[in-house]
Amino acid sequence: MDSEQAASVDAVLAPAESGKPFYMLLLGSDSREGSGTSKNPAMQGDNQRSDVMILARVDSSDRKLTMVSIPRDTPYTLDDGSVVKINELYNIGGASSSIQAVSELTGVPISHYAEVHFSELQALVDKLGGVTVEVDTELSYKDALTGERVTVESGIQTLNGQEAQIFARARHEYQTDQDAHRQSNVRALAMAILKKVLDKPLYELPDTVLDLATCVGTDMKTADIVALALGFAGGASDMTVYSGTGPTEGAINEAAGGLWLCYENPEGWARLMEVVDAGEDPSSVDADATAAALETGEEM
Repeated sequence: MDSEQAASVDAVLAPAESGKPFYMLLLGSDSREGSGTSKNPAMQGDNQRSDVMILARVDSSDRKLTMVSIPRDTPYTLDDGSVVKINELYNIGGASSSIQAVSELTGVPISHYAEVHFSELQALVDKLGGVTVEVDTELSYKDALTGERVTVESGIQTLNGQEAQIFARARHEYQTDQDAHRQSNVRALAMAILKKVLDKPLYELPDTVLDLATCVGTDMKTADIVALALGFAGGASDMTVYSGTGPTEGAINEAAGGLWLCYENPEGWARLMEVVDAGEDPSSVDADATAAALETGEEM
């Protein structure tokens, strides 16, 4: 990250309070020059989106991590009044714009961020010697980097870097709730990576973290990353991990140029974040409970 980007990111991050839980935004971007992976010209070449956005609440004192996916189709209103998908913010203004948008959406300050591109995710998983996840359906997808068709069998699988990239991207194999399935896969992959790291012997942990840090863009200093990892050391089985997602229901939005967007749902987000901020399990919250009323225009 160059100095201009760093200054931009620093300007939107809120200082973490020592010893207290903090929020961190995890971004998975599709940055890849000349990829041509979309039929939409605006989404080809050097354009890039953050299709993966996870807001993480990190509580090292209680050894607790909460991950909440920000659906990529969540609407966001720009200063000129136009409405875009929230994943477009990365293309507009980079990580700093994404951080600001997610902070506004969720109502919490964000103190740190980390981002991983496709090739970096692949390298990270390979550095760990693969990670184990449960694949709920067979996935067959075109590798965004090589163009090769890759198939990942269903069941408990140890994925290499290429397969992990496919697992994190695939959605067309799912008949319904395609992006919700993908976001769930990404959270499962993040947990598998975390487990592989934290299950390392304590004496190996600093070197492992330093090696993996080369695959991640972040505002955090190397020493702080190692200290955070050591704070969770002792194995993933001895920590609490919660996982959930923001509101996912939506429809075609003609006012936004015919984009499929999630409903504007501040009530759902507020309900969800109240639980997250209390350090409780967000999977118990139906953030889409207001969606029916939003669809029909009824008052809650």
